[in-house]
Amino acid sequence: MSINSKEKINKILQSDAVNYLETSERLILKNISEKDEISELEVNNLDEILQKYKKFIKN
Repeated sequence: MSINSKEKINKILQSDAVNYLETSERLILKNISEKDEISELEVNNLDEILQKYKKFIKN
């Protein structure tokens, strides 16, 4: 997994967004974090989750 993806996941998990994640989104994040390489679909899913909860994520 790229460092960028790990940083994105950490931003989500360390923000208030973690309180609002749906079960499917939690599973997506868990699956991505456990893999060494992620697919294009998983990258897109991660970006969608970031966009959905960007108001809860502080830079």
